[in-house]
Amino acid sequence: TCALPIYPGKLRLRALIAAKEADAEAQQYRATALSTIARLKQAFYSLAHSYEITEVLNRNRDALRSLLRVTEERYAAGRAAQPDVFRAQTQLTLMEARLAQTSLEIRTRSAEINSLLGQPVDSPLVRPEPPHEALLEFTREELLAKARDAAPSLAREQIMIERGDSAVHLARKEASPDLTLNGGFYTMGTMGELYMLRADVHLPRRARVRAEVAQRSEELAGARHSYEAAARSLEYKIQENYEAAQTAQHLADLYQKTALPQARLTSESSLLSYESGSMDFLSVLTNHIAAFEYELNYHEQLHEFHLALVRLEEITGVELIQ
Repeated sequence: TCALPIYPGKLRLRALIAAKEADAEAQQYRATALSTIARLKQAFYSLAHSYEITEVLNRNRDALRSLLRVTEERYAAGRAAQPDVFRAQTQLTLMEARLAQTSLEIRTRSAEINSLLGQPVDSPLVRPEPPHEALLEFTREELLAKARDAAPSLAREQIMIERGDSAVHLARKEASPDLTLNGGFYTMGTMGELYMLRADVHLPRRARVRAEVAQRSEELAGARHSYEAAARSLEYKIQENYEAAQTAQHLADLYQKTALPQARLTSESSLLSYESGSMDFLSVLTNHIAAFEYELNYHEQLHEFHLALVRLEEITGVELIQ
């Protein structure tokens, strides 16, 4: 027995619809893979950032210990007030607390990386290389143009439009009758050989076909609407994260080249003045904390820059950093 559509194309359209559904699932799988890779990269950059912050905190703690030692010596000689000693000790305590928080962050990010890699969470990890100071080597418009072809969210919606278009064509073809041919060969003893040929024609119900066409047309319109919404959402997310990366890059450059060198020079100069007795302790401490905070801000902005790039990679499907 074989079933043969009178008007060709139905089987091809059904196969095409199935292929489009498989392609849509493949894009969903790709989006999941990109999300996992993004989580891994974010954890990696956060781990590297935590190590950098730990170094900054350790250097600052050593500097505060030196300042405390000088202050205690000046206090013993009657040239400094006891509250100055307490202020220095308080800052050291705060520094120890921040180091404890950073140590926890390192352990947490290491466990996250191991989990994403399918390893035991307590597996030792080599310290990552310090994040490089990358630059935005593309415009927002260039990235958006690449994302229109590479973003899995947009590719999936485009495939669903194509799938919906094929479904509408198939629904219209269902108005054409199907023909079923049955053939057989029989041996009936003394009656000899018998042959049978039967043709069945299936006539579709017009009302059902019209309802099917209407439903598939609505689904196609919905797919097109979803595509437009996904395109607008993608453009917004690219704009948001591109500006975040651009701002972080600018601020990191500002801290590194201007604010931080000036603050360090001021802190070193004020410490020398304090040791010679020409500057009060509170001014020295304020200058030291300012230089310390500027260095932390530099690393924070560098970290935000890399995280913004990772988010752009995830939503666009375009590799921006190795």
